[in-house]
Amino acid sequence: MAYNSTHTGAVVDAAVTKTTNMPEFVAEVNNYASLPGSPSTGDVALVKAATTGYSAGFYRYSGSAWVFMGSAVTTVNTQTGDVVLDADNIDDGSTTHKFTNASDITRLSAVEAGAQVNVNADWNSSSGDSQILNKPTLTSGTVTSVATGTGLSGGTITSTGTVSLADTAVSAGSYTSANITVDAQGRLTSAANGVSEVSQDTSPVLGGDLDVSTHDIVSASNRDIDLAANGTGSVVVRGNDTSGKVVLNCENNSHGVTIKGPPHSAAATYTLTLPNDDGNANGLLQTNGSGVLSFVNSATLTELDVTTLDMAGPIQEKAVNTTSVTGSTALDPANGTIQRLTFSGAVTFTDSLVDGESITLHIDDGTAYAATWPTMEWVGGSAPTLDTTNEHIIVVWKVNSTLYGMASGVAS
Repeated sequence: MAYNSTHTGAVVDAAVTKTTNMPEFVAEVNNYASLPGSPSTGDVALVKAATTGYSAGFYRYSGSAWVFMGSAVTTVNTQTGDVVLDADNIDDGSTTHKFTNASDITRLSAVEAGAQVNVNADWNSSSGDSQILNKPTLTSGTVTSVATGTGLSGGTITSTGTVSLADTAVSAGSYTSANITVDAQGRLTSAANGVSEVSQDTSPVLGGDLDVSTHDIVSASNRDIDLAANGTGSVVVRGNDTSGKVVLNCENNSHGVTIKGPPHSAAATYTLTLPNDDGNANGLLQTNGSGVLSFVNSATLTELDVTTLDMAGPIQEKAVNTTSVTGSTALDPANGTIQRLTFSGAVTFTDSLVDGESITLHIDDGTAYAATWPTMEWVGGSAPTLDTTNEHIIVVWKVNSTLYGMASGVAS
């Protein structure tokens, strides 16, 4: 047998030692265990079948061990019966597993550099040839991934399955699948299992804080904006560099009034409950001491310490008329600072005044009933004898713990 020289192209006679030109192919065995036991350095053998730990393919003897060189695909020469290598790893007997015309090669050259498409489907079109180049159409099956950096410069990908795109540039055309539709500008226009607009999500849940950035939360068509806490929850206005506050702006949003909570140092925790109605004109807002607010027409001050009182109007004292006065009767300013008393029997007065309080009494004693007074000091030295025809005017007041009295005269 003769061989073609790899250096000169001349025929080399079989009698020439082949090892001077190339490694010697010494054997073709069924498995690794059948390799020659005493080969020469550089010998090459073909193992046809893989066994545990050893792959099928070419092995070369290094001088101390057989070294795997790589797998090979072999075919049988139908004319000679020899087993020969198939260099392109494509079934030479097939008419469909290789490029057969220049048109297919031209299409392949148009694929964008770096593009990667992993397709788990058959690609087809009405013309019957595969269109996976610059204008692909997937009419059935599933696109499982489109690699980062892939550009679609035109055409449409249509799938009845799932389309997964990562960092894919779309300059024209669109993606359409059973799940999503993306237009040429990269906008989601429909989604069978998702939403293309926030308004389509009827029960949105945030995964983090909502940052409105430089924007406002607004409503259209005169709609209200409701803040609805769930169950026993509350709408809380948090503090930051100051206490929590709400600013009520004017209609031009040029100024506003602020309602602000107490500072942290006050350790204040309480509840104010607003009144059930808006009260009467000139009514005052008061609390019951437990945070329940109500409107009153006139406030009752139980204790007022005024350093300087500058009255712009008159001082109106509380005047009362009490008839059928008899028995034990308290001298109490709480019943009125001006009291008109009509006796119906003997009266015994008791002291209910505190330091600084006073009462002006108008006593009508037309039947000459007896009047007994508490321990007190009288201007003039003694208590007056009450007039039985006209009202007797008597003023009583207390300084420290001493009760004083003075009969100012008779009103006739």
